[in-house]
Amino acid sequence: MSHNHAPIRDNPAIQDAYQHFAWDDVRRQLGWTDSGPVQLFESIVGRHAGRDKAALVVIEPDGTTVRYSYAQLAQDARKFAHALKQLGIQQGDRVAGLMPRGYPVVVTILATLQLGAIYVPIFTGFRADAIQYRLERSEAKLLVTDASVREYVPAYFSTTMQANMSANIPARPSLKIVTVNPSVDACQGDLSFWDLLLAQTPLVESVSTSREDVAVIIFTSGSTGQPKGGAVAVNFLASVWPYLRYGANLRESDVFWPTGDPGWGYGFICYLGALALGSTIVSATFNPSSDQCIQIMDAHQVTNLATTPTLLRSLMAAGRESLARPPCLRSISSCGEPLNGEVVDFFQKQWGLTPMDHFGATELSLPVGNFNAVPMTVFPGSMGLPFPGFEMAILSEDGSAVELGETGLLAKKWSKDALYWLHYWNDPETTAEVRRGDWIVTGDLAYQDENGYFWFKGRQGDMIKSAGYRIGPFEVESALLKHPAVAEAAVVGKGDAIKGQILKAFVVLRPGYSGSGELVQALQSVVKETLGRHLYPKEIEFVERMPKTETGKIQRFILRESASSSKNP
Repeated sequence: MSHNHAPIRDNPAIQDAYQHFAWDDVRRQLGWTDSGPVQLFESIVGRHAGRDKAALVVIEPDGTTVRYSYAQLAQDARKFAHALKQLGIQQGDRVAGLMPRGYPVVVTILATLQLGAIYVPIFTGFRADAIQYRLERSEAKLLVTDASVREYVPAYFSTTMQANMSANIPARPSLKIVTVNPSVDACQGDLSFWDLLLAQTPLVESVSTSREDVAVIIFTSGSTGQPKGGAVAVNFLASVWPYLRYGANLRESDVFWPTGDPGWGYGFICYLGALALGSTIVSATFNPSSDQCIQIMDAHQVTNLATTPTLLRSLMAAGRESLARPPCLRSISSCGEPLNGEVVDFFQKQWGLTPMDHFGATELSLPVGNFNAVPMTVFPGSMGLPFPGFEMAILSEDGSAVELGETGLLAKKWSKDALYWLHYWNDPETTAEVRRGDWIVTGDLAYQDENGYFWFKGRQGDMIKSAGYRIGPFEVESALLKHPAVAEAAVVGKGDAIKGQILKAFVVLRPGYSGSGELVQALQSVVKETLGRHLYPKEIEFVERMPKTETGKIQRFILRESASSSKNP
């Protein structure tokens, strides 16, 4: 499935990375053997427990900053693990976490892993129905939450039996709820996180597990429909190591700011991977504005930034005048959705840094991206190259390889070494749908060019067929972003009696611009001149905001529903 591509062949640094990479070296760096049991807790934080170095620097909305050392983090996690054990949590039990970024969520994750239990991250942006869905699907035995979001946990899960009975609500007494800083009125019956932790002695022994055991259930983002619970293997820490090493270029000496939330896959692996490396993590408990982002990077001397296109676009929208480069920053990584070339160009010119686009999925790990650690040619808009240790291909529906330049299903070759996703939790039918023999596919469409680079085209359901053309929305959206009025753009197909589908664009404008017929024509002209007349959107609708998942991915199926319900002009 591999090709001898010129830019790879002619780049000694890339060649060296591929030739000298070995999974057994990764395992040794984590303190693992090739086939023996592993202790995730010890690999992530236990081995650093004797260090006073800052593991986590937590920033509150009022600017208050608290530093937690590796020694303190390890001890507190061991104490909370002891508390969870006394609450009946055993190996294989599911412990859900509904908490903002900060110290308690990291302690909870580590304590869960020390017991060999399975962590279920739940994002704090969710409300009752989404929280209930994840708790029920994962069959969680215990929930750790925060007083700031406790009200969104459905009363169905209340630990107060009497309150449930008086409100005529079916109770779930099997779910224990632990709350950080619980209020007396809102959290009756909850256990206090800090009271439990402080009352315990550290649990010394960590449970040993197999690399093929489940460590975490990460629910997909729901960009295409109902979220699925991805059972992720203990081996995830090894699987993401090539990304951390080559993609993010993360070092032990880094002050690392992963802006994502541990309630999602990218934030989860960034936090735990950085701890395993011994880096210092900056964690803002709030969602900072563009000005606050710059202030945080300046004040805390951030050297390595891992973020999303949404945040980079917000910085870009702030304007060049107010966007001085943070003095210590040397690496920018972006993940979550494709990074438009216009964003890459902006930061190259403004900061002299190239935001490196990386691709990840719950089912695939982080197998493809542009290398921060190795000099390489970056083609703005490209996903990049496979990271060492991963075999990637473009397949047809029947699982056969397609020709270079032909769009097909992005696929990852199954490998025990690179094992990440195991299956969808309690869903064997859907699990079977993503397998093509030894390959795993998720419905992401891409092509590989003659240089070996992968290019994202969209999700299977996002592709548009118009007048015989098969059109991916990403390149049209990138063309629209070339116009200075456009902050965000999303393109979907809309039914048409003659062409089958026409292209409809939803556009969010920058401040100072307003939608008009003249602007519609100007945007259509940009696409015609950039891509060709057959790719311009026949309809353009200006909207205040895009429907998005909590990770910032645009929910195109909602836009398709909106487009299909609107009349043709």
